[in-house]
Parts: sequence; structure tokens; C-alpha cells
Amino acid sequence: MELKRKELKKIITDYRNLYSCAVSDAIDELGFEPGFLPHEFRPIWPGARIIGFAGIIKMVPSDVPLDDNVIAKLGTYLAKMPKFPIFCVDMEGKMIAAGLGQSTSRILVGFGFKGGLVNGPVRDIAQVTAQKFPIFAKGIICSSIRGRMNIDFDSINQPFSIGERTIHAGDLIFGDINGVVVVQRDNILDVLEKAKELAATDEWWFKQLEEGRDPSDIETERPLP
Repeated sequence: MELKRKELKKIITDYRNLYSCAVSDAIDELGFEPGFLPHEFRPIWPGARIIGFAGIIKMVPSDVPLDDNVIAKLGTYLAKMPKFPIFCVDMEGKMIAAGLGQSTSRILVGFGFKGGLVNGPVRDIAQVTAQKFPIFAKGIICSSIRGRMNIDFDSINQPFSIGERTIHAGDLIFGDINGVVVVQRDNILDVLEKAKELAATDEWWFKQLEEGRDPSDIETERPLP
């Protein structure tokens, strides 16, 4: 699916009016492969939300020191990421060092990133919270990647797996207080329309209940999503 920036921005705006449960349910309703990630993936500060398109980087265990020009090298790759990107860090779930922290978050903001998704831990929570840079991760740790992990630049934007889910560059990443859901890039528009429909049904149900109607009567008129 090749869409222009204006179209992608409209998609992001429309998804922003939804919530992850409706998006996950829409994927199920349409019969697509489920998109929800394991429950360990949580926002690192209250109220954080991520909505954008996956840009992928891989970190691998390594005791080799980081290159002196690693930031400049990383910058050349960040410029090639999708529009409205989410920085997806594949650490294969290893909990030995932080895949994101305050300095990298500031750099990402400069490149237009809308948040981060880390298959591992993060750090500098107070500073990242102050920046209001939204990150979802498996946990928190104080250790640096220096001497523990290194960036695999040959794997930039290559698909990676989290549990039973495979994330591809350009997939839509949606995270809120309920968790994270991944929408495959070819299904983004179909899922959006179905999620809008389900959310509208939820809202309609709440209105009927507030008016004191019997839930059994409501169910016959419009099934609960």
C-alpha cells in the first residue's frame, strides 16, 4: 500500500480517535491474523500512546564497543524510515540493556518519530517522561547497551517477531493503556473502517444503557461487539 503523506496523516488522525481494543477486535472480526502483542508490553509513563508506522532496527548481543560515529551512522538510516514512524527495536526480548533512553529519544523526535516499541527494556524513565516521548516496552533497566549489545545495521527494516506476531516495516503500530496491537500494512484501511464501526456500536450501547433500556432488548436490536 503506497499512500501519500496527506493520506497517511489522515489515517493516523482517524486511528487516534480509536482505542486498541476496538482495533484488535476489528482485526478479529475481519478474520485477519491477530495483531495484539503479549501483555508485558506496557507504556513507560501513564497516558502514553503510540500511533504510527513501523521503522525497524535490530540490536544483537555484542561486547564490541560502539563505533565512534554510531549516531551519525544511525542517522542515515533513520532518514529512510517510513513517514510518521514508530521506532521498533528488535532485541529478541533480551533484558540485559536498555534499547531506548533519553538521548536516543531526543534524536528520534528530531527525525519525526512518533514513539518507540522496544522488544526489551528501556531506561531514563524520568527524563523520557518529561520529554513526553511515548514508549512501550517489556520492562525497565538501568544498564547501557555499551559493551552488551550493538546495532545490526544489515537488519534495518527487516521483519522481526514478538511472540506469535511478525512486524514488518510500514505496519501500523497502535499502543495505549490496554496494550499494543499491530495492523499489517495491507489491512490498515479495512481495519480502520471496521474499528470505527465497532467503536460506534460501543458508544450506542452505552447510550442505550444510560437511558435505562434492558440489555436483552438492546442485544436483539444491535449485538454487542
